[in-house]
Parts: sequence; C-alpha cells; structure tokens
Amino acid sequence: MRKLSNKSGFAATLLGAVLLVELAAIRLAFRADNDFAYFLGHRINVVCAARQHFGIPCPTCGLTRGLVLSVHGHIGEAWRLSPAGPLAVFGMLGMGLTLLAFGSLERQRTSADLSTVKRWIERSALAYGALATVIWISSWILVITKLLVKT
Repeated sequence: MRKLSNKSGFAATLLGAVLLVELAAIRLAFRADNDFAYFLGHRINVVCAARQHFGIPCPTCGLTRGLVLSVHGHIGEAWRLSPAGPLAVFGMLGMGLTLLAFGSLERQRTSADLSTVKRWIERSALAYGALATVIWISSWILVITKLLVKT
C-alpha cells in the first residue's frame, strides 16, 4: 500500500473517488420527502432542537432532506427545503470529478503546469464554498425574516 500511495495522482484520485462513492451511498441508503428522511426504509426521527425550543428553524433545518432529495434528482424540492443540500451535492460532485481529472493529469505527467491547475482548483473550491455559504446563510435569514413578519 505504501508504494501505491506514493504514486503520482494517487491521493487526488482516491479522494475524488471517495467523494463520488459517498454520493452513490447516500443515493442507495437514503430516501426523503418534504417532511422526513429515511435510512434503509426507516424514518429518521430527529427534531430540530432550535425549532422545538425557540420556534424558529436552525440554519441546518432541511439540510439532510435537501441533500437526499438532491442526489435523487429533485433539485427544486431540495432547494425549497434548504439550498445547502443541492449546493453540497453539486460541490461534492464537482470536486470529485475535478480531483479524478487532476489525478489523471498527475499520473500522465502531461506538459501542463500542474501547479497552475492546482492553484485554479484551490481558488475555485474556495470561491464555491464562500458563495455556497453566503447563499445558505442568506436563505436561512430570509426564512427567519418571513417567520418574524408573520408574528
């Protein structure tokens, strides 16, 4: 294993594959609807403590259902529950595929300047993460604002 892990592109390829396998495992093991998430057919009975104690949803309310709905292709429903779900799925999918491609470039030792490609991947990942965080928190603030206006 030590020799394999020292090969060029091994770490990037492994991490990319792990991200894609995680998405596939979520798709196989979980189901969701607008109200509940299910693991291997059993409903997950977790109630948001913030919603229970304060009457307002926490920033992660709907995240599990949104993520599961996203891997099953129900992006619109998932976005309405929590934009963080689809954003996480697209981020994992994009990063997984990017790491597989980068690992392939490293193995082939192409003439491409790998440090430039690596820097582009790092900056793109940081920008995506920042944008996703802003969208996620903004959507939560919008939900809270709507709840406060109703009362």
